[in-house]
Amino acid sequence: MRQPSQLGQNIHPILTGFDLAEGQSCRMSLNGPARSTNIGRVRARPQSLVQVLAVATLVYGCRGRHSSDQDAGSDTPPVGDAASETSSTGAPDVHAPKDAPMLAATALAATIYKLPNTQSRKLGYVRLGGQVRRDPSPTTGNGCQGSWYRVYPTGYACTDEFTMDLDAPLVRATAKGPDLSKPLPYKYGFIRATSPQYLRVPSHAEQEKSELQLAEHLDWYRAHEHEVQTVVLGANDVALDARGYPTKDAKFPSGYRPSTELHLGELLGGNTADDPMPFWLQEGRRLIPNVSGFDVPASAYFANRVRRKTGLSFIGSFNAKDADFERRFAVTVDLRLIPATKIKPDAGSQFHGIEVKPEIEFPLAWIIRNDAKTYKLIRGKDETHVAEPLPKRVVVPITGEGRLKGGHRYYQTRKDKTRWLNVDDISIVALPPTWPEAAEHGEKWIDVSLKQQTLTLFEGKRPVYTTLVSTGRDRLGDPKTSYATPQGTFKLRSKQVAAAMDSEAATLGDEGEGGKGSRPRAKPLSADKQATIDRLLAAEKAGTKLSSDDQRRLMNIKKGRDPEYGVTERRGSTGFELRDVPWIQYFAAGYALHGAYWHDSFGVPRSHGCVNMAPIDARLVFFWTNPPVPEGWQGINIGSDVGEGTSVVIRE
Repeated sequence: MRQPSQLGQNIHPILTGFDLAEGQSCRMSLNGPARSTNIGRVRARPQSLVQVLAVATLVYGCRGRHSSDQDAGSDTPPVGDAASETSSTGAPDVHAPKDAPMLAATALAATIYKLPNTQSRKLGYVRLGGQVRRDPSPTTGNGCQGSWYRVYPTGYACTDEFTMDLDAPLVRATAKGPDLSKPLPYKYGFIRATSPQYLRVPSHAEQEKSELQLAEHLDWYRAHEHEVQTVVLGANDVALDARGYPTKDAKFPSGYRPSTELHLGELLGGNTADDPMPFWLQEGRRLIPNVSGFDVPASAYFANRVRRKTGLSFIGSFNAKDADFERRFAVTVDLRLIPATKIKPDAGSQFHGIEVKPEIEFPLAWIIRNDAKTYKLIRGKDETHVAEPLPKRVVVPITGEGRLKGGHRYYQTRKDKTRWLNVDDISIVALPPTWPEAAEHGEKWIDVSLKQQTLTLFEGKRPVYTTLVSTGRDRLGDPKTSYATPQGTFKLRSKQVAAAMDSEAATLGDEGEGGKGSRPRAKPLSADKQATIDRLLAAEKAGTKLSSDDQRRLMNIKKGRDPEYGVTERRGSTGFELRDVPWIQYFAAGYALHGAYWHDSFGVPRSHGCVNMAPIDARLVFFWTNPPVPEGWQGINIGSDVGEGTSVVIRE
């Protein structure tokens, strides 16, 4: 079994050296051979611990509604309400009274409002089944058919979307939330073959009716079960310290077992290898409502199908029998059932970055290719000789000195200056060409280099952590016309523990703008769809009353979606669908920093524009940035009332 990751395992043991003189000249710049420059160099000073907040269980997909950046109603608090105090980060710091009662969310995403008014700013939301502390008595307000309660640390909740009954069947059924102590907060897997998403346990006959060639599928599965349902060690198999850093002193919690030793039931979210059927599915019935967002008649036994290669998250698993027919099912976060034979469990990537300790100086080079080597440059000749092989994803300190040989650029290693690295094999971590305002003020900020595919956390001008990422696949392209990540200086605008993403879905950040998303469409719209857009925009301008389907189409248009998305075309049917993407932090409309459980290509651009991080890094960054997500909440819309967002600099 792989040992817990630590800093020393990432720094190359032979080529490590920290004797670079101040102001080392670089003959060959990072941007081209014609310029001479210095690659930034810094010696990191001792740093304080980054505290990881103990946030309670949360969950929801990013097709959420909770994103308005501006209040629609008055911001004057009701008479008698205490003024909110703030912490040093600007986040609310109002503690609930001792033994304060709880509210539990009964909607997939239950809104927390700034005021007891549904027209006021949406501060954030609580996942279905999540719980927050409240005042004992309700307060008055507007827009809520039930009662308003003040919740902690700030805001108000309406019992139209919450309940005081913590024993309600829906609350009990959704009690298992994400594990915030782990890089992957859920168990994840990918659909191998298109599958119904069952609402109750189907009979054998119903499965045969709903799943094409079921008998042949099961025969194939029995012959290949070990091959398709075996996992390798993943993100949750790396020990983390109290800050969330992967260090040599980190220890696994009591009861830890590696992913490779888990039973299939546990890999699909079960607490044990053989959990019983959930109480709400007993005797072939469903005792709770369909909360998936895909409406079907009460008599339906499945709600939509899920495509091959879709990424899903799971909170439970059990075996079900119908006479002599037995089959295992996995329970998704939105409480639908997927046959386990259609799922390939996955544990995510073990990759992670390095803590920038006091003895580490910039620039550094991440090795990003499997066949990387060190080279000797032959004096007086335009050629090189191979010296030694280098393992992928180690970090090698470099001097910043670059030379051209044989049409290739090479950078000098710091400890052994006779060894050089081919620029095609590395991603360079260097100080930024200019310091942003956040650095000058000594604040936390995030530096992302599109050219180098690196992300570095800074506290003022001191780097504290650096890693590889995957940004938009078109790297330095125009984000308006390509899958490139936008450049500029931004502030985090929302944070979500986990949410669904697909190629058409709006984001919490998009809705905050109230306008079109900024992503390019996967393909041009047909003439019929363009006519639909023109018709609905004209109808809205004229004040014409629209049907419910046309209202949904108009909402899609305003969010930059295909108008038929979720109306006549299934969600995710035009591209990818990935549920419960972890540790999402939006910095612009449609663009976020987030964890990626579906690939291990960090250091190579490949996203639709977001900044993909390995799960370990994504969790670390999520808890490092400001403001924190309050206990019990799933996500927040950042603003002065919940704390200002950390700065993000995206540069070439």
